[in-house]
Amino acid sequence: MKQLLPNKIFIVDDHQLVIDGIRSLLADAPQYTIGGFSQHPEEVLAMLETHPVDILLTDISMPGMSGIELTRLVKKKYPHIKIIAISMHGESAVVKEMLDAGISGYILKNTGKKELLDALEKVLEGSTYFGDAITREILNTMNHKDGDQRLTNREIEIIKLIEGERSNKQISSQLFISERTVETHRKNIFRKTGTQSVIGLLKYAYKHKLI
Repeated sequence: MKQLLPNKIFIVDDHQLVIDGIRSLLADAPQYTIGGFSQHPEEVLAMLETHPVDILLTDISMPGMSGIELTRLVKKKYPHIKIIAISMHGESAVVKEMLDAGISGYILKNTGKKELLDALEKVLEGSTYFGDAITREILNTMNHKDGDQRLTNREIEIIKLIEGERSNKQISSQLFISERTVETHRKNIFRKTGTQSVIGLLKYAYKHKLI
């Protein structure tokens, strides 16, 4: 019987500790092998030319290039590569942007070995995979009507930065997210608070003791 070759995985994260952790989790999973890894997302496209892989695991918030931008570039040049986002956060706006970029899965960094293996298996089968926490966040967002004033912790964080007169570019740099994600958050903030200007938003924030 012909033995199947293990699926090759490439890991991108600006923290070596995270890379080492994932490698350790997969060390005794013979169906997978590490085809490469990098702390620098801007060098990944070139590395994939000499390190062909089946799955790319990428962080989202990284200096130099976000995981969102990297995903778009990888899917354009290597459309066959399945991409799973790994992040500390699961805000629905970021999940949506990563989905639009072309990911097949999204898991949190506190994920255990079983869930990581489940995600890899589902994605290789052609399905999409979201961790339980991500699924709850998506459903929670879907279940809130436009008039609901529920703000996420990230949205409140952005309101505080807006109060500090930070531009979208400065907020993007400080939070390690794309400017497009910042714009999405701002739209959601204005919608949820029922405001149409920064002055109106700040009045709302002071009234509700958000800042």
